[in-house]
Amino acid sequence: MALLYMSRQTNGDDWRDLLTAELPDLEFRTHPETGDPAGIDAALVWNYPLEELKDYPNLKLVASLGAGVDHVMSVRHLVPEGVTLTRLIDPAMTAQMTEWCLMAMLNHLRNWEGYRALRNERRYVELDVPIPWDVTVGILGLGEMGGDSARVMAAMGYQVRGWSRSAKQLDGVTCFHGHDQLETFLAPCDVVICLLPLTPDTHDVLNARSFGWMKRGAFVINAGRGHHIVEEDLIAAIDSGHLAGATLDVQRMEPMGDDHPFWYHPKIMTFPHAAAFTIPRTCAPQIAENYRRMRTGEPLLNVVDLDRGY
Repeated sequence: MALLYMSRQTNGDDWRDLLTAELPDLEFRTHPETGDPAGIDAALVWNYPLEELKDYPNLKLVASLGAGVDHVMSVRHLVPEGVTLTRLIDPAMTAQMTEWCLMAMLNHLRNWEGYRALRNERRYVELDVPIPWDVTVGILGLGEMGGDSARVMAAMGYQVRGWSRSAKQLDGVTCFHGHDQLETFLAPCDVVICLLPLTPDTHDVLNARSFGWMKRGAFVINAGRGHHIVEEDLIAAIDSGHLAGATLDVQRMEPMGDDHPFWYHPKIMTFPHAAAFTIPRTCAPQIAENYRRMRTGEPLLNVVDLDRGY
């Protein structure tokens, strides 16, 4: 049996070399060179047309090459019944995400752009900045990545609040859950960071209504998915002066078109979905372990709940 690699964004040769080092007997195929469809029992996928999944009669495992699985859930009907979907949970990816969220938040709180303007004017002026315990940070999503960001920011002295689909407890974090607590969660936040999985329940969660629940001058950071934010509502909230601005690692259309207003907005900073990268050398061992477990009938790691979507 064989493992099929289906991705345009990562290097298949790297994955082949790393996985065959872990599993010397592994047959590694790269789409579209699939060979006999009946010989494929697992697929590694990332942002790739998945219509052919239904054509592999012996498929048992679909492994997302990222922490998110919305790219698979959007075509869930194409995943054969009985196939297990897994995602990556990797400390290196989590560390990258926490670093990026801290960078985005501190650039805002420490007024990086203000100092850049002063530097360009050759002016030596100190700007007021808040101290951490006077800043309330709200984190939407308390999974592996959101939970790590929350713990790190709380340890730095920020007043951290977290919101999740179901009830959670984290030391040093005031936790909220469910849509009936979203307004209460958002109301005092100076910075709102979105690290939610994308599901039907979280699609467009940041919209005109939820922006209105935020305090005047709040700053929005999104490293979840572009479809968490209604982009027109975000621009309107910033242009009205209600929100201070935003830093966005993700957008609804990636890459953005040349005429997208985010390119030109002075208070919106965008990144090309670069907050946390999948690093083959740190992630290959868990994929190899799951493949081994699949072949021996043992419980798999990082299994996605198809009903919840993460």
